[in-house]
Amino acid sequence: MKSILLATSAIVLGALSAQAADLPVYTKAPVPVVAPFSWSGFYVGGDVGYIWGRSNVHDVNSYNGAPDFSYGPDGFTGNGHIGYNWQSSIYVFGLEVEGGYLGLKGSRQYPPYVGVRTPADSVASVGEGAYVAVTGRVGVVVGGNWLIYGKGGYAATEVKTTYTDTDPTGLVLTNVTSNRRDGWTAGAGVEWAFTNNWTARFEYAHYGFGKATSSGLGGGTLYNFEQSLRADSVRVGLNYKFGSWAY
Repeated sequence: MKSILLATSAIVLGALSAQAADLPVYTKAPVPVVAPFSWSGFYVGGDVGYIWGRSNVHDVNSYNGAPDFSYGPDGFTGNGHIGYNWQSSIYVFGLEVEGGYLGLKGSRQYPPYVGVRTPADSVASVGEGAYVAVTGRVGVVVGGNWLIYGKGGYAATEVKTTYTDTDPTGLVLTNVTSNRRDGWTAGAGVEWAFTNNWTARFEYAHYGFGKATSSGLGGGTLYNFEQSLRADSVRVGLNYKFGSWAY
């Protein structure tokens, strides 16, 4: 009996081994490799945000006889832009051209002095319209689809500065100047590629437009007023990148 059992077991094990040899060998399916996002290429987009500034007023000829003063224009800003990025390893270098509406507006009356004054007496104001900027960008890629960058370059804007004085004695001085101001801009931001072609960004930018002197006649006398202008903005934007993943 023992011999029969041993012979039967050997036959069964041999048959199972033969079937196992005929089964296909199992191999783990390869994990698909996703190409990293490439920041290289052209892109277009737009930004919207809030801007606030500082204008320092200098009464060159001491028309009011009062100390110089400052005020803070502000407003909403927006632009459209086009740019190109070149990526090398984790570093990104780019050039961007933007144009839009800077949106700074504000006014303030000169500090009080002895005498009668009306709401229209000795008021300085600024209104900022269209602007353009050409900037270079340098950034570092984090996690493949995040870009932290700094930027800086040339900026210019069309500035309308006014100085109005309606004196009770009859002297009326109105000084309105609209001119282009050349300046500079610098800032930093973070950008996120959330699809193959779309990115979103948050950006801070500072603008400096120097000083401009304008003149007005009052009672036959020429008076000069100098106003400097600088501003800061925060904004969010959306870009469309031409091309797709790295190739």
